[in-house]
Amino acid sequence: MDPFATSHFSHDALIHDLNTIDGRDRMTTAVLLSRVAEVEERRLFLREGYASMQAYCVEELHWCEGTASRRIYAPHAARRFPLLYVAIADGRLHLTAVLMLAKYLTSGNVDDLVAAATHKSKAGIERLIAERFPRLDVPEILRPI
Repeated sequence: MDPFATSHFSHDALIHDLNTIDGRDRMTTAVLLSRVAEVEERRLFLREGYASMQAYCVEELHWCEGTASRRIYAPHAARRFPLLYVAIADGRLHLTAVLMLAKYLTSGNVDDLVAAATHKSKAGIERLIAERFPRLDVPEILRPI
């Protein structure tokens, strides 16, 4: 049977199948991130002949540079705060949310921030960060006049 064929699905069956596959994909993503983190932690990319985890992901796994960067950086936060793996797996957070929140997470606020960010879009996460972590209205780079 062709796994890409969809014309035989009823409307309800198609929606059900999409939701089921989406749930599996979220779990697979969370597990994949945990494996990326462990390969990086053990520095197994060196044993496989690559100078960095980035090189391994791009050259061996054939990910684009952006995908590799996201899938390497997000587990850094998730290893510190395993709740992030669970939140990705159950669909509360998307990978972009984890990346956006990573630099703001502490052991004291991780539960609250994950709860506040649950099911938010990228724009919603941007608003959440702006509200919780306001930045001064000063230039990031000072140049001599």
